[in-house]
Amino acid sequence: MGRSITRREALALAGLGAIAGAAGCSAGEPATDEKDGATEVASIEEIGDTSGWDASFYQPAYASVEEARVAAEAVAEEVEAGGIVLLRNEGGTLPLASGARVSLLGRGAADPVYDGTGAAFIDLAHAVDLRTSCVAAGLEVNDAAFDFLVAEAPNHPRATVGTLDAPETVSYYLGEIPWSAYPQGVRQSMEGTVGVVVVSRPSGEGADLSQDLLASLESGVSQTFVPNDETANYVEGQHQLELCAEELELLREVKARCQKLVVLLNVATTMEVGPLVEPGGPCEADAILEIGFPGESGLRAVARALAGEVNPSGHTCDLWAADLSATPSFNNFGDHTYTDVTDYYTSIGSGAHFVEYAEGIYVGYRYYETAAAEAAAGNYPGFDYDAAVTFPFGFGLSYTSFKRELLAVRREDGDVVASVRVSNEGQVAGRDVAQLYSTPPTSPSVEKSAVSLVAFSKTDELAPGRSAELELRVHERDLASWDVAAGCWVLDAGKYVLSLRSDSHTVIDQRELELEGQRYQTDSATGNEVRNRFDDVTSYMEAHVTQLMRKDFAGTFPVPAQDKTAASVGLELKEYDVAEHVDPADEMPVTREKNGISLADLRGRPMDDPLWEKLLDQLGTNVMTIILNNHNHGTDSVDSVGKPKTFEGDGPAGIGIFVDDGGHCGFPSEYAVAQSWDRDLVRRMGEAMADEMLVTGMNGWHAPAMNTHRSPFGGRDFEYYSEDPLLAGTLGTAMVEAVFSRGVYAQMKHFCLNDQDTNRSAHLLTWASEQAIREIYARPFELVVKNARGGIDYLDDQTGERKTRGMSAAIAVMSSYNYIGSTWAGGSRALCTELLRDEWGFEGHVVSDWSLYDYTNKNQAFYAGTDVNLTTTLTTGQMRDSESATAVKAMRRCMHHYLYSIANSNAMNGKPPTVRVTYK
Repeated sequence: MGRSITRREALALAGLGAIAGAAGCSAGEPATDEKDGATEVASIEEIGDTSGWDASFYQPAYASVEEARVAAEAVAEEVEAGGIVLLRNEGGTLPLASGARVSLLGRGAADPVYDGTGAAFIDLAHAVDLRTSCVAAGLEVNDAAFDFLVAEAPNHPRATVGTLDAPETVSYYLGEIPWSAYPQGVRQSMEGTVGVVVVSRPSGEGADLSQDLLASLESGVSQTFVPNDETANYVEGQHQLELCAEELELLREVKARCQKLVVLLNVATTMEVGPLVEPGGPCEADAILEIGFPGESGLRAVARALAGEVNPSGHTCDLWAADLSATPSFNNFGDHTYTDVTDYYTSIGSGAHFVEYAEGIYVGYRYYETAAAEAAAGNYPGFDYDAAVTFPFGFGLSYTSFKRELLAVRREDGDVVASVRVSNEGQVAGRDVAQLYSTPPTSPSVEKSAVSLVAFSKTDELAPGRSAELELRVHERDLASWDVAAGCWVLDAGKYVLSLRSDSHTVIDQRELELEGQRYQTDSATGNEVRNRFDDVTSYMEAHVTQLMRKDFAGTFPVPAQDKTAASVGLELKEYDVAEHVDPADEMPVTREKNGISLADLRGRPMDDPLWEKLLDQLGTNVMTIILNNHNHGTDSVDSVGKPKTFEGDGPAGIGIFVDDGGHCGFPSEYAVAQSWDRDLVRRMGEAMADEMLVTGMNGWHAPAMNTHRSPFGGRDFEYYSEDPLLAGTLGTAMVEAVFSRGVYAQMKHFCLNDQDTNRSAHLLTWASEQAIREIYARPFELVVKNARGGIDYLDDQTGERKTRGMSAAIAVMSSYNYIGSTWAGGSRALCTELLRDEWGFEGHVVSDWSLYDYTNKNQAFYAGTDVNLTTTLTTGQMRDSESATAVKAMRRCMHHYLYSIANSNAMNGKPPTVRVTYK
C-alpha cells in the first residue's frame, strides 16, 4: 500500500533538508526594502466605502481538504476507467462473469505501482488494493494466492529508480517473486481460476530505466543494485522493459494451470510484450489490459473493467514496438560524454554530457508508419511492420464493436473539416475515438512523416445501435512543415490525403485534397515574424550527426552513440560571465516610488496597461532580488505593491507530498490520462485537483508535464502525456484551462527537450534540428500557449461592478535543466523569449526548475527570459549582479511577468481594487 511521508521527509530524500521561505526575510514576513541602513515599511489600507463590493472571485466548493479529496477520488477513478486500454481479448475472455473466481498473481498484484517517484510522490494513505477492488466488483478472489504475495513481496527488492539525482541509490531490480517460492498449496489453489497476472515497472524522476541490466549492475555506480538471485538470471543485452525469466516462468505456469490468463500491464511506458501475443506460445495471454499507474483509487476501475461494469475505451498514447532496441532513439539515449571537458562548473561534476536526436522528426509512430510506407514502395527492404510493431499508436479494443464512417472532407475558411459518424454495432454501451491523420506530399529537402495525427475526438457513451456525428477540424497551416532552409513553415503544393483511422496504421477511409503551396512567415497567433531560432543547434546536427532521412532509412538509421571530445565537434564550453552582459548604455529604472498603487488595481488589466509601469516604479532593488531569487514553491508578500504571499503545489498526478502534507488525492499518472484521449475528462480531473488547491490556499501548480516520450526508457514518461505533440498539447490545454478556472496558474513543464533524466542536471547538451524542435518537442507547449483560454472576474475600480475579461489561461511555464545546444535551456533567449514570447505571444512568467546548480546562473536566467528562480539564496547564494542598470532593468521586467500571473490568480481573492499602499 505504501506509507504517506511528510514534506520534510521528501525534502530530505531529495537531499535538500528543510528549507525555509525566502532568505532575507523570515517565513511569512513581507519582503521589505532597505536603503542606506534604513528600512522602509509599507502597509495596505482600504480607501473609501467598499462594503458592497464583492471581491470573492473564487469560491471553494468544499469546506476542507478532506471533503475535496473524497470528491476527487471519484473523479480519479473515472480517469483511470477512461484510460484503461484493452490490448487483447481473445474469444471474449473479458469481461468476466459475475462471481468468477480469480487468482491475482505476480508481485504487482499485491504490491502495485500506484505512481512514479520524485516530486510527483502522491499520498498513498487512502490507496485501495486490487483484492478489495475485485471483491467490490463482484469477483471471488483466491485469498491463498494473494496472502502469499503480500507476505513474500518484501523479500524481493524492486527497482528504486528516480531518486532525485542520487545515482548511488538507484536500483533496477524487477522484483518478481520466482515460481519456486510459491508453496504447493498456493499452486493448487490456482486450479480452475482465472489467472490475473500483474506485470509492473516502477519509474521516477532522476533516473531513466536501464537499457542493459548487466551493464548497469557491473558499472558499480549504485550501492543498492548489487548481485542477488534475480541478477543471476540476467542475460546479455537484457533491458528493464522486457519480460524477465521470473515473469516468463510465472506466465507459463499460470497459462498451464488456470482456465484463462489475463495480464494487467501496470506500466507507464511501453514494453516488449511479444510472448503475450505469440499465437500458441506458452505465455500467450487471453486478454491484456494496460492500466498505467492508477493512482490511489484507480484499481477500483480496473476491477470494474475486469467485471464488465467499465467498458475500456482507452487507446495507446505511444506505439508499442516489438523490439525496443530497434527504435531510432535507442542508440542515442542515455549516458554520453564529452571526454575532454573536465573543468566546467563544479556543483554537480565538472564535465559535460550530450544527447543527439539523430532520429529527427521520426519519433514513435512517425518512424514506423513512414518505414512501412517506404517498405511498401520498395525503398526500405527488410522492414516488416507486422513484425516490428505489437500495437500501433492510437490502438484500443472494446467490449463492443464500432462502425466508423468518413462522411465528407471539406475546406472551410482556412480549415480542413472532416465529418465522421461513429456507430455502436455491438451489444453493450461504449465509447470510441475518431482519429484523423494527414499524409502530405513528399519533399526532396524537408523531412515528412507518412502519417501524422492532425485531429481527434472521443464520443460520449453510445448505447447499442446509437451513433454520433463528429467534426474533426484542422487548420491548413498545421499541415505545413518547418523548412530550415526557408526559415518558416512551408505547405508544399500537392495532394494531401486525410484518412480516418482506428489507429495510426489501420485506414478506414480517406479523401484527397489538392492544396496550393504556402509559406507562413508570420506566427498564427501574433502575426509576428517567424524565423530560425536555433541555428547553432541545427548547424551542429548538420555537421556532426548523421540524421535519419526518409529517402535512405537504412543508410541513415542511428548507430550507437560514442563518447567524443568537444574539440572534435568544434565545441568550446565557456562558463557564463555576468560582467560580459552588462550594457553600459542601460539606464537605471525608477525604483521605490510612492505611487500608492496596489497589485489589486492591475487585476484584469492587460500586460501593456500603462498602470503597470506605475506599480513597477514602486519596487525596490532589494525586494526584487528577494522575490525573484527565493521561490520555494511560492514567494513572500511585498507590501510595497500589495503582493500577497503565494503558495504553489507540485505533482502532475495530484499535489505531491514533496510540497504539501495536506492529504491530497493521488490521480492516475499522465500516461494513463493520455490513454483516455478525452479532453473533457482531463478538464474534470483538472477542476478536481484545482478544487483541492483552492481550499488549501494554493495559487500555482508545477504542472502539467508536457515533455515527449522520445524513448520508452525515459524515467519520467509516466508524468508526460505522449510521443505525439497534438495529443499532448490538446490534453495539456484542457488541464491548464481547468485549473485556471479556479484561479490557479499552471506552470507547464519542462520547456523543453527535457526528455531523459540521465545527466539531466549534469550539463546535458541536447542537440536536435530546428524542425524536430518545432514540430515535436516545442509543439505541445505552443498548442497550450495559443489555445488555452479562460476568463477572470475583476472589479471596476470606480464602481465596484464585477466584470469579466477573456485571456490566455497559459500564464506560467517552467524551464528545464538541460541545455539547448550549448546553452542552458533556462538561460536561452532564443527559447524563453524569442520563441515563447516574441513569436507565440506568451504573457506571464517563466520559473526555473529547482535551481541547485551553478550553471543555472540567475543573471543569465533573467536576461534570457526565465523570470523567477525556483531556489533560495540560503542554498544557492545571491545573484552575481543585482546592482547594475542592466540587472535591475531585467529584474523589473521579470517582476512584471510574475506579478501579472499573480494578479490574475486566486491570490487576489478578497482584495478589491480600492486598497492602497501607504508608507512610513
